[in-house]
Amino acid sequence: MKNKFKRKSGITLVSLVLTIIILLILAGITISSLTNTVIFRKAKEAKEKTQAAEINQAKTLNEYEDELNKYVSGKNPIQKLADKVKVGDYVTYTPDALDSNALETLKANLNTYSGKSDSTINAAIDRQDLKWIVLDVQNGQVRLISETPTTSKIELYGYNGYNNAVKLLDDACSTLYTNKKLASRVQNLKIEDITKYMTTQPREDTTKYLPINKYYPEILLQEKGQTVNGTTGNELDLSEQMEFINQTTKSQVTSLILKNTYWFQEMNNTNTFKDIKYYELFMNNGSNYSSYWISSRCVSAYSEYANFSVRCLGNECVGGINLCNSNGGEGFDSYTFRPIITLNSNVQIDTANSGNGSASDQAYAIK
Repeated sequence: MKNKFKRKSGITLVSLVLTIIILLILAGITISSLTNTVIFRKAKEAKEKTQAAEINQAKTLNEYEDELNKYVSGKNPIQKLADKVKVGDYVTYTPDALDSNALETLKANLNTYSGKSDSTINAAIDRQDLKWIVLDVQNGQVRLISETPTTSKIELYGYNGYNNAVKLLDDACSTLYTNKKLASRVQNLKIEDITKYMTTQPREDTTKYLPINKYYPEILLQEKGQTVNGTTGNELDLSEQMEFINQTTKSQVTSLILKNTYWFQEMNNTNTFKDIKYYELFMNNGSNYSSYWISSRCVSAYSEYANFSVRCLGNECVGGINLCNSNGGEGFDSYTFRPIITLNSNVQIDTANSGNGSASDQAYAIK
């Protein structure tokens, strides 16, 4: 009985093993044949596309990583201009292409509001190729000053010359030297830019002056501290002007109480300024600069009369040019000007193309 059972069991096991082997062979044949079917081709294509996408993704990530590594390692660092420069450094600044319509508007305004409607000097105003130097850094913004005054001049005459000097000078600088991407403001040098760095501040005159004759420029109605017919102006500082004034006639008022805002200062030594760099920037960088306008007004008042003047700098002195007076007199003069560029706070050094700012041929490149 046992032997019989063993034989039957042996046969059964052998049959089972043979059956499994046959099934595996058949499965292998089936799988092999399926690899050539549409299903396997599609699956293979999908895998290849996935692998290609993974390779491209890895390549892109590597490129990003390489750029980040450049900044982290210092090979191509982001460096703000305001964090690097010092007073007197050279910076490459290029104005936008000159807008011919804006230039014609400037010339038209000079013709109408300067007091010199027939001025060939004003008609010839144009842009010069100027170099630029760091004046200071204010609130994270670098301010540039032209290395020298312009060669173009602006002629001012009489009451209208006094009324409109600030806006005409500032508009000339903005029209000729603006860069909308890099600069937030372009204007002419103002008296506050100079006094800020002087060793001794000018003494304030608190005397009230009552001139005998009372002819006056109309902007005086807006100037802080000046009293016309009992009303004291409170709108404009001496370096401010919002709108043009076209004063076509001379006129007197019944009451004129004036505050003296004029002072004269020789600046022929380096002790005048807190830093010798400002003496070199404003006055003398190896030789005296040509005289140039400062876009600020001033009143030189006396017991019997008053002069209404526009600030200027020349021959190592800060003074003013009398354009009109309380007696009805008028005068004129023409000078160059000095643009000031206030750069945006996000302006960066173009490190790949930049010098160290030590000279004009080593100027900081910016972007």
